[in-house]
Amino acid sequence: MKKPLSGFYAAILNVCLLLAAGCTTSPPTRFYVLSNLPPVAVRTGQDVAVGVGPVDLPDYLDRPQIVTRNGQNELTMAEFDRWGESLKDNAKQVLAENLAVLLPSKKVHTYPWTRATTLDYQVVVKITRFDHTEGGDTVLHARWSISSGDGNTEFLSRETRYVERPDGKGYPETVAAMNRVLAQFSRDVANAVSDQASGHVTPP
Repeated sequence: MKKPLSGFYAAILNVCLLLAAGCTTSPPTRFYVLSNLPPVAVRTGQDVAVGVGPVDLPDYLDRPQIVTRNGQNELTMAEFDRWGESLKDNAKQVLAENLAVLLPSKKVHTYPWTRATTLDYQVVVKITRFDHTEGGDTVLHARWSISSGDGNTEFLSRETRYVERPDGKGYPETVAAMNRVLAQFSRDVANAVSDQASGHVTPP
């Protein structure tokens, strides 16, 4: 009589172990990166050398998890939706690549550059917000300036804000909206650099 009973308990134990294993299985982690604008076939205008950086980002955003705002003061960190690299480094690199597309120049460098690098202009950026509000908009808020290549003369200083509504509620749609606001910002910076190079300075 004991053998069937032992077999019964063993079967129950196996079922419990399988259930426990199923309960502890985590969903796969998804990784995201921002992407640059597609290249254009024709470049026009004055050839300039531009340095991009430093680009600063709040510490609460420069983390592996994608951050979502819940109200004014609450933040949610996505456990299984993460950045493939530092958001600050990714944003800086994409901004530089976008400027290389938008400006008639391939001489766009990211900070830090070598002492031997000769620049016409330096773009310094301080991002104060680059996130998404749950059920709402994606926002990029930045203070930025354009200076001479040696950084000694500041030509302009601006504060700009960009808003995009994601096409859906998922993280892929959120990242796509972040990509769009960064592209808008890149176009404004490129236009400002072009105006400086051509001598046509636009008002802030």
